[in-house]
Amino acid sequence: MSKSSDLQEGNFGPPVSITHRRATANGLDHHYLVAGDGDPILLLHGFPQHSLMWRRLMTMLAAHHRVIAPDLRGAGGTTIMPGGYDKRTMAADMQALLSQLVLHPVDVVGYDHGAGVAYQLAARHPDFVRRLCVIEYALPGFGYEAEMAPRPDWNAGSAWQLGFFTVPEVAEHFMRGRERDLLTWFFWHAACNPSAVTPEDFEEYVRQICKPGALRAGINYYAAVWQDMTDHKEAARTKLNIPILALGGECSYGEKVFEAWRSLADDVRGGLIKDAGHWPADENPAEMARLVLEFFDGEDQPALKSAPTSKPDRLGNRPH
Repeated sequence: MSKSSDLQEGNFGPPVSITHRRATANGLDHHYLVAGDGDPILLLHGFPQHSLMWRRLMTMLAAHHRVIAPDLRGAGGTTIMPGGYDKRTMAADMQALLSQLVLHPVDVVGYDHGAGVAYQLAARHPDFVRRLCVIEYALPGFGYEAEMAPRPDWNAGSAWQLGFFTVPEVAEHFMRGRERDLLTWFFWHAACNPSAVTPEDFEEYVRQICKPGALRAGINYYAAVWQDMTDHKEAARTKLNIPILALGGECSYGEKVFEAWRSLADDVRGGLIKDAGHWPADENPAEMARLVLEFFDGEDQPALKSAPTSKPDRLGNRPH
């Protein structure tokens, strides 16, 4: 059976072990997960998660690849800093880490805010990125800001945090001590399956965000939107010369991910992660792994001119 057929059948090879490691780069003590051997893949998480979100996907990708999943600054086991949460600085963190590990060029998967980091890494350090897959995210300056303004159809499941978190002092004041409630809302509001994040993983996310400085760091991922907008628009003056795969959860942002990224490179391809909302690594990791591996390992094909039509989530939204 061919590798393509294996992926279609959900056969990713024998299980592999994941190890925890640490490295010092760009003034940070980085924690990261690593598994497998072969051409390297870098996985960049979003908020409120950290490298833990990638464990299921890593076991699938690592059958054919060296997979590294770092905790970005302020998250998981990596240093919590008072600043530097603009995605250009966070990309510099990743460039320094990859240099320290002598692990580049890499294929990169950027999810949620991690997609902003991935874009800056590809734009500012092009020798480090071979191909780019972005998931459930539109860059500030290219669609993100449209979701920040309240609309008449907003409800409890809408993405109100995008605007609220731009004032970190206020957001932290009202969320401090209610981190469990905040994460309960996060993993519900844009999910196809609101039970996809396991109780064990949920408790670890709660434990991590309750560490001193961690909540504020996560809020600052959002508060950096204005600097990110400036940096992304500056970088976009030159289109990326690498292929991009823009994926949306079928029950979440859907085809809008492709529309948000199609102007940023000459070769942008779109797709949907079936039976998944905003948390595809938890909701449907096998389908996510199949799409990622077919893109990174498959033969080049013409860029898609449009993406398949997605279904709205149960609340009728397509949030970030």
